[in-house]
Amino acid sequence: MSLNKYILPIVASVLLVGTMPVFAGAPQPPEKNVSHSAALTDAEHTVKILLDRYFMQRYRQENFNGAVLIAHNGKPIYEQTFGYADLTTKDALTKNTPFELASISKTFTATAVLKLDQEGMLSLDEPVKLYFPDFPYEAVTIRQLLTHRSGLPDYVFMSNRFITDRGHYMSNEDVVNIFIEKKAPLLFFPNSKFEYSNSNYAILAAIVAKVTGMKFQTYMHDSIFVPLGMNNSFVFDFEDTAQKEYARTHDAYGQKLKDVCFDGAVGDKGVYSTAEDMLKWDNALKTGKVLPEEVLEEAYKPRSFENDSFSDSENKNYGYGWRMAKQADGNNIIYHNGWWHGNNNVFARNLRDNTTIIVLGNRLNQGNYATDPIWEILKALKEPETTAVDQQ
Repeated sequence: MSLNKYILPIVASVLLVGTMPVFAGAPQPPEKNVSHSAALTDAEHTVKILLDRYFMQRYRQENFNGAVLIAHNGKPIYEQTFGYADLTTKDALTKNTPFELASISKTFTATAVLKLDQEGMLSLDEPVKLYFPDFPYEAVTIRQLLTHRSGLPDYVFMSNRFITDRGHYMSNEDVVNIFIEKKAPLLFFPNSKFEYSNSNYAILAAIVAKVTGMKFQTYMHDSIFVPLGMNNSFVFDFEDTAQKEYARTHDAYGQKLKDVCFDGAVGDKGVYSTAEDMLKWDNALKTGKVLPEEVLEEAYKPRSFENDSFSDSENKNYGYGWRMAKQADGNNIIYHNGWWHGNNNVFARNLRDNTTIIVLGNRLNQGNYATDPIWEILKALKEPETTAVDQQ
């Protein structure tokens, strides 16, 4: 199989998608750990070579710093770390270094809620007021929080009128209390449209804690991470001084970024994980270890069709903690991106072809979201098998 038909368009894509400052003299990766497997097919081996060329070019020309894992049929065909966990101390990234997942955390929060619904501990159409009696918005339900159709404004962007103390970590209870005490006006009548708001998932995490009688962090550890063997995953807890070391977050120039008050609230963000643990998460979802298939099908369904929700709702939409986007070939990609501080992450899954893209970055880089070149490379998996692999 010749690589040449893929290389030129991929190189062109690399040059087009780079949006961050480019600095000369980038060092080589401190740890080179491209996955090698005798079990790879010829096509997978070809793809591995192409992916390494693509990401090495991104590392050298766009300062990509992070971890990558690309999987096919539930196994890694390419795995690599680039750069540092801390650019100040030059501590190298390893495959066991957890990253802040940012909004990819919502896939975990939504799954926890759906799991509790399956267990009869809550119901999606229950009002939030049932769990927080002073919550002033009677029409807002759990389902509307899941689908971003509640109308609640995003606490992350609230003014000092609503958040008067920014000098300490906010808890999820603090987020709930902002709405109880300050009664921020709804952006629209509940369930009338989609508008993405981190408040929805911070409140969902508070509901999980209320229903289970555990901290959200403890519930996720006991019910998700431990059973699935996600040994390098955790939910941030500002009260826990013994948490694992993790990849620090940096701006585009490599300067370390400090936490802010919003970092204490979780569910909308705050889950830390590795690329390998995220593949375990992917496989557990696909094999029914977390939720029944029929429940996941509901989670992956588009839920908002108003003109002012999505400009093209048939091709891009949001379900229960998952985004979906239809590709030109008709494949529906189930995914969630994440962006918080300098973390730019991708967790994208083609369920039909059983391919998964995991990109975790800890140096601000919008180019991380450009997955089209990666999907283009993965088309080689559909090429007829051949024993001759051109590696030039």
